[in-house]
Amino acid sequence: MNSRIVEKLDNELVVSHRIIAEQTGNLEKSIKNLINRYMSNFEAFGRVHFKNATQETKGGKQEVKTFYLNEEQATFLMTLLKNSRIVVDFKVRLVKEFFEMREAIKTLTSEKVSLQDIRDRTELLNLSEEQYGIFERVFYKIGITRKEELAITSNRAVQKETGVNFIELAEKKGVSTPDRYFTVTELCQKVIGSDKFSEETKKLVSTKAGDKARPQNLNKLLETNGYQTKIDGIWKPTEKAKDLADFVQNKSISSEKTVYHLVWKSEVLEDIF
Repeated sequence: MNSRIVEKLDNELVVSHRIIAEQTGNLEKSIKNLINRYMSNFEAFGRVHFKNATQETKGGKQEVKTFYLNEEQATFLMTLLKNSRIVVDFKVRLVKEFFEMREAIKTLTSEKVSLQDIRDRTELLNLSEEQYGIFERVFYKIGITRKEELAITSNRAVQKETGVNFIELAEKKGVSTPDRYFTVTELCQKVIGSDKFSEETKKLVSTKAGDKARPQNLNKLLETNGYQTKIDGIWKPTEKAKDLADFVQNKSISSEKTVYHLVWKSEVLEDIF
């Protein structure tokens, strides 16, 4: 009585007509005749599966057919049987087992997806770690030698390549990291994508369409509010900004020229807006 009555056939949960006959006290022939008689009705719920097998009988070898009904088909067959005690008990068991099997398959499928997600994430992190090492070595060779600046610059380069932000991941895990700094363009994007800032503020740092950053506008605001000043064509932090900005160097992509620029902590946005 504890053996499973529902099985999986061609990726579908089914029950055989032989089990239905046995569990409801009917002849296999009677159940088979009902299926054949109402075949068009059964097929309204999908193709009726069957298997042929050779069986030894007193008259010699004989080919026998076994029908396999899906949940809807089995439910329809139950409506064609008289509601005796044994039939009612089987109906309850059948409904429960179809439900349990469906839930078991969902769980297994979910676990497979989760495991694959973990494998994909691990592979991405390994690739990002390799990229970080490459960027770190290259940036050090071209003159970015200060530890914090090297870490931030390398992390930003990895994020652009793979989408992985190691500093952000570390912060989520409660690991101490270098202070996070953002370019003026990145600060504009933070404002545009945040619910913390008003629509009027977003207009100040974006194009007319409101979907792209306008760093020149934010640079002007930073200057007006006394956080930066332009010296020899280069923005430099004022005394007021000493705890909010960092002056970093990088190499130009198109030449050997060293480029200097300001990066900011996001807290500066709260000060000026």
